[in-house]
Amino acid sequence: MPTMKDAPPRMRVFRDITVVPTQGLRHGMGRLPGRLTRGLFRGGPIWPFFTLQVRARHCRGPIPFPYDLRPTSEPVVHHKTAGIWCGPASPHFGHMIADFAMRLPEAAHAETDWPLVFSVGPAARPEPTPFFWDILSHFGVPPEQVVLVGEATHFETLAVPPQAERLGGTGPSRRHLDRMDAVAAALGPPGAPIPCLFVTRAGLTDGRLAAEPYLAERLEAAGVTVMRPEALPLPEQIDAYRRAERIVFSEGSAVHALQLLGRLPARIAILVRRPGRRLARATLRPRLASLAYWDCTLDQMTGRNRHGRPQWDRALTLFDPRALIARLTDFGIDLSAQWDERRYRAALRDDLERWIAYNHLLDHHPSGRAAIARNLERVRRHFED
Repeated sequence: MPTMKDAPPRMRVFRDITVVPTQGLRHGMGRLPGRLTRGLFRGGPIWPFFTLQVRARHCRGPIPFPYDLRPTSEPVVHHKTAGIWCGPASPHFGHMIADFAMRLPEAAHAETDWPLVFSVGPAARPEPTPFFWDILSHFGVPPEQVVLVGEATHFETLAVPPQAERLGGTGPSRRHLDRMDAVAAALGPPGAPIPCLFVTRAGLTDGRLAAEPYLAERLEAAGVTVMRPEALPLPEQIDAYRRAERIVFSEGSAVHALQLLGRLPARIAILVRRPGRRLARATLRPRLASLAYWDCTLDQMTGRNRHGRPQWDRALTLFDPRALIARLTDFGIDLSAQWDERRYRAALRDDLERWIAYNHLLDHHPSGRAAIARNLERVRRHFED
């Protein structure tokens, strides 16, 4: 039986802990029981004196504040001697990294043969996504070193490493960045430089910039490398980020992939699609040579969620082409000879039509169609003569 002395350093250690499957996750991952909406997820270890175990629980914020709920007890099906709790396996790329992969750097480099433990949905649900395994591979963790808890499992000893970074936190420590530099170095030297990379959401139906496919097309014509991260395995994304000298992100989950790396010499700009938001600012600034947020927003088309509230994360954001082109020029990308206002407006109208049809199809709330009609009436002034 493992003892406390056998546990990896810098980890809290508990005895006789039951870990249950993921009993619910938020962030667009399906409708959940009403009580669960007060927490980010439910499941995982049933810690003793649960409310008091702040550091062992999932936290956010500059001062760690728990964002999970006490799991519901389930009959134990399996027994294990020891493990290292890392978190739930999330099907959402950004949250898997920013929320639930931040115990991995410590866990993956612990000098022990204890397996890394993740909760998943009940056994009948699908396996974790391919990017989950790519993240583990990035840290050098083989699949055979992982325990996926889909049925209640009792652990004689369970260790839990600290969260190296938290959403809304104060950013990574120097020690953590040093460790991530070592993780990146283990990948080998980067390949030929990419002068400029545009990470686009153009392939997505919503939650992006209006006419973004046209913007991506014009940037590619100007010599910029355009990447659609949802179409690439994680190692290829990581390779591109290591090689890029300048990166423009369309704000979204892809930004969090940089948390899998240490310090980067790249200059990075993020096209804001949710005004007022500065996605991952605290965690990115210490990593980068420079970081800028470009808010060129003119207006937004928003649908309604099932509670009748605006869905800002799935909005279609209209940008000011003149302001954006000026920003790109300062960044060393000249679109003045590439931009065709007539084609841009046609692309914008097409995008609006597709987005409206898609949101009508979703029909989350009875007020949705009327709200979209009001949105459209308001935004027309931006692109109609």
